[in-house]
Amino acid sequence: MKNRVKIVAIQITIALMFFVLWEVIGRASSTAFFFVGTPLTTLSELRQLITEGHFVLHFLTTGFEALSGLLIGTLVGSGAGLALWYSDTTARIARPFVLGLGTLPVFAFAPLMIVWFGIGLKMKVALAVFSTVFVAFTQSHRGATSVSSEYIDVLKGMNATRKQIFAKVIVPGSLDWVLSSMRLNVGFGLLGAFIGEFIAANKGLGFVILRAASLYNVPRVMAAAIGITILAITLDRMAQAVENRRHAIIQLISVPSSLWRHNC
Repeated sequence: MKNRVKIVAIQITIALMFFVLWEVIGRASSTAFFFVGTPLTTLSELRQLITEGHFVLHFLTTGFEALSGLLIGTLVGSGAGLALWYSDTTARIARPFVLGLGTLPVFAFAPLMIVWFGIGLKMKVALAVFSTVFVAFTQSHRGATSVSSEYIDVLKGMNATRKQIFAKVIVPGSLDWVLSSMRLNVGFGLLGAFIGEFIAANKGLGFVILRAASLYNVPRVMAAAIGITILAITLDRMAQAVENRRHAIIQLISVPSSLWRHNC
């Protein structure tokens, strides 16, 4: 407990030192203020955004786009990655294509996303999905292939089918990899949503940043960036909460309901 308090105190001290240094640099000259603003003016812009009633709308819009893309990308990518456990040949065939598509920058597909999904909400979600699906695919497939062969051999000795082995061993054994990919994908999901808003949008934190930057309003840009930071921390905490309950999820998946209900 004392160690945790000490760590929090050090973190707060570092943050305060950063903001004081930022304030000093911003007030040093008009040129410095133009480029970086100051924490006080940033907070003033943030308060103005909130009181105008637009900040919550922009915050929730970006959050919905990122969360939807994160969930869809994780489910689709993890499902596909786990399914490739059934066929090593198919996995080897698919690997270079997944690697190639996964290394492409999201910006490269942004014009196509506009053609396929328009400029509305679907396009932003699609970009968030594209940003997350390949990480989830790779992580889940690695998890499936890293499951100990001893567990598989035990079930084979009991004449279990491949479907039963998949459900009782592969999926539970890969869950740590799947959930870790969800936390990794928080930033990628936000990036996809942000890029979509940056290209074409009339709401969202990316739209606020683009509009403020076009007017050289650095404090408002920083205020919107604070919103994205808060959103990233919130999504990460949500993913962490799910990850912390992985044992209950494994129990739900692999243990017969009659047993765990009885134990409860």
